[in-house]
Amino acid sequence: MMPPLQFSQISKIPLELVMSLFIVGFILYYASLLLRKKRRKEREAAKEKYKEEQKLERIERYKLQIEARENRKKNRRQQLKSRLIPSFLSPKKYRNIWNENASEKTNPAPENLKNELYFERANQRCEWCEEWVDTPEIHHIIPRSEGGINTAENLIVLCPNCHRKADRGVLSRSKLEYKLNRQMEKWSTISEQS
Repeated sequence: MMPPLQFSQISKIPLELVMSLFIVGFILYYASLLLRKKRRKEREAAKEKYKEEQKLERIERYKLQIEARENRKKNRRQQLKSRLIPSFLSPKKYRNIWNENASEKTNPAPENLKNELYFERANQRCEWCEEWVDTPEIHHIIPRSEGGINTAENLIVLCPNCHRKADRGVLSRSKLEYKLNRQMEKWSTISEQS
């Protein structure tokens, strides 16, 4: 191992050698500076390219999600259409039947029956969603246009929102009948107890 240089030894190094070493170091530094700048630019370009690729991938994923959502909506619409009564699917076909049955249309439910159903059986609630209702609507499970009669077994108290669903066919007759049968059972047990 070499002993460290002493100050007296350093002062004996010729000035030209020190200057030439300094100049060579200076040149090497600036030459490497250009290479470092070039590498930095390449890294930044690679980062930008990566970000752009990631952005394009996100856009593609988003497009696929939107497409999948639209497909689910289409499938739901088709399922709803298949559940609806045929008159909503092809109204022209059934228009003549409706006109023929127009004479058989029953009268609206009487007010005393509506009040009895609303206050006693439904307890001022929608019989489907069981929410409190200020403006009840009475729905005929078998529609008046098809000769549905005004009896407690054919009438159900609904809120306006559920009534619209029932009219559009979103709430099917079978579901409404099932719910009404359960309500009738509850109502009969309560009336027997009192």
